[in-house]
Amino acid sequence: MRVEMRKRFAGLLALAVMVTSCASESEPMPSVESLCVMREGSDGEKAVQRTLRSDRFGTTFYVTTEELVQRLGEYLREARGGTVNTCDYAPRPQQGSKGVGVRFSWTPPGELDWGRVPPEEVTRYDVNGVRVESIHWLAKLSVACRLPGELAEASRKAMFQVELSNLLNSERREDTEAEKRQIELLYILAGRATDALGCEGDPLNGAPVVKPSPAS
Repeated sequence: MRVEMRKRFAGLLALAVMVTSCASESEPMPSVESLCVMREGSDGEKAVQRTLRSDRFGTTFYVTTEELVQRLGEYLREARGGTVNTCDYAPRPQQGSKGVGVRFSWTPPGELDWGRVPPEEVTRYDVNGVRVESIHWLAKLSVACRLPGELAEASRKAMFQVELSNLLNSERREDTEAEKRQIELLYILAGRATDALGCEGDPLNGAPVVKPSPAS
């Protein structure tokens, strides 16, 4: 399955190069090039629907898979900070600013940074052996992503971080199940990204199984 996914992403990246070379800058980005695309009936689509609590949703794409990989490679190579906003999901037909967004970055090894959020408000989960931290409207995942080739050394000095914000949960402070659903979607998108990057050893493998961390 992982090999098939990587072949599919490789094909998408090749398509992205061809489309970009033929399209003008004013034309909209073809959504098929994004890892955020959720095929009908897929586990990803179901995860979005559960997270949004809606069978119908719209997706806003900000970068292609190729652009995501390129930018993350540049940030890692140059050892500088940078976050890539990738896509947003929002329920339909409702209109408004509340929805789900996902972004990717590299961070130094160590504890996840929650800024001014009190530690007691952060819940820790284990998802297939990977630690994920969450508050009611924001979930963060940090995992080692060892890359081959010229980025090998740099990738061993950083952690791959994925954040999923969910403003639909802004008033659901005590809704543990809603928090778990957003973590499932986070893990699926993070797994697609590690596949696209070519992280060695399949660090995010299998369907997400979200469990409270014993350390929480």
